[in-house]
Amino acid sequence: MNTAVILAGGRSSRSGRIHKGLRSLSANGDRYSWLEYQVQQLRKAGYQRIVLATGYRSRRLLAKSSGALQKHNPTPANGPFSTLLSALKGFNTGHTLLLPLDNPVPTQGTLHRLRSALKGNKAAKPCYAGKGGHPLLLSNCVVKKLKRVDVHAEEARLDKQLRLLDNSTIARVAVTTSNVLCNLNSEKQWHRYKHYNF
Repeated sequence: MNTAVILAGGRSSRSGRIHKGLRSLSANGDRYSWLEYQVQQLRKAGYQRIVLATGYRSRRLLAKSSGALQKHNPTPANGPFSTLLSALKGFNTGHTLLLPLDNPVPTQGTLHRLRSALKGNKAAKPCYAGKGGHPLLLSNCVVKKLKRVDVHAEEARLDKQLRLLDNSTIARVAVTTSNVLCNLNSEKQWHRYKHYNF
């Protein structure tokens, strides 16, 4: 089964008092959180198994997880890679989509192109104007390799692990929207994104 992992293990300190995953959206008179919206979009894209990877400030996120499988990292001080490893434990998968909570889910068309590009490759990512964006799609063999990395090792970082891959095995999918480069960390970034997209 293919899996989508929402990476939400950080402190979310730059988003202000409200955790970035709990920021509010509204449509047709209904109010829902950014996290609920992310899960909804991933389900529409066909992901039946969605993992919410938590670390700091997890309690209130869980109330808005919309049925996503929660994997909690009890030692988030070990860094983002430790949260990723906590999320990957306990299941085998076809491919794994890694989506940081502060990045929008791309369109279903972009996700379909990423999945197509992964065939014969180890990873796939969207690129806008030559810059790599999010989310990152990983093959099963790469996920298995990540799970063997010691969380305390110097190379226990996703970027370092990706640099160990043959560059020719990372598919880069050109897209026409800069949303794949968005990092909705601050309140200003969030309000700007919400104004133009909702």
